[in-house]
Amino acid sequence: MTDKHSNTGRPDSRNNHSDNRTTFAALYDNAVESLLDIPTESGSLQTAAGNTHVLTAGDPANPPVVIFQGGNVTTPITLAWFQALAEEYYLVAPDTPGQPGKSAGQQPSRYGSWVSDVLDGLGIDRAAMIGSSHGGGVLLATATQCPERITAAALVVPGGFSTTPSLDISKTLSPTLMYQMMPQRWLLRQAIAPIFTQQPKDIDPVVLDTIGWVLRNETLTATCPGPRDLSGLSDFLAPTVVITGTDDPFFPGNQICHRAGKVLPSLVECLSLQEERHFLSPAAQDQATERIRALFRP
Repeated sequence: MTDKHSNTGRPDSRNNHSDNRTTFAALYDNAVESLLDIPTESGSLQTAAGNTHVLTAGDPANPPVVIFQGGNVTTPITLAWFQALAEEYYLVAPDTPGQPGKSAGQQPSRYGSWVSDVLDGLGIDRAAMIGSSHGGGVLLATATQCPERITAAALVVPGGFSTTPSLDISKTLSPTLMYQMMPQRWLLRQAIAPIFTQQPKDIDPVVLDTIGWVLRNETLTATCPGPRDLSGLSDFLAPTVVITGTDDPFFPGNQICHRAGKVLPSLVECLSLQEERHFLSPAAQDQATERIRALFRP
């Protein structure tokens, strides 16, 4: 991209930022077109955290399912994992403020209040919810702050349980730093290889482009929302499934299942998918979707 310059001859950071956001908006829209096989609608809601952009899919007359995006990726990338649920549910996928997306504002001080604002803006009293990665932390925070809004919960490769990353995460650090200094495709593939179950050559280009954009232009999310005290989940009684990957370097499956079993009183199952990393393979995404469908089915 050609830098725009001010009259002083120095780069105009405001113009560069505007160009970057335009490029990112195109990546977001490309992800909708490339990854989603279902019709979607875009809208926005005013919340206490700022203007929130929302993707919806499916028949609004069907039971609602709210899907919270993963960290450092966009909503359509996360929604693609669970899009088959649009056959029988009304999918609501808001861009979390503070995460890559089209929502304005900083991360909410109370995620439960933000979720309530989204539901109220759509006229939804209660809903089943899915949280993936960072979105798992959003769901867990909501479960402690306004559990009455959740009818059932699915936590997929979730953050929010205060677990410790595996040593494999260190394999991403050096190529990530090198990519940020010298943004070449082969370095990006090296940086993401430890967190994807798929081989980098098989990952959809728009996913690679989005992660590359975030690495170059955003401050990466290093922590996840979630309850400060996991004992606050003792009153969360909605049926819940947890789906993890045994080889997830961010949120190792054995740690997540151990922690979830202790703090979630209505845990139905913790499913640990063998040899799956943080970004599940297409086959594992399908498996997760079917398990969630069984949980949400009346």
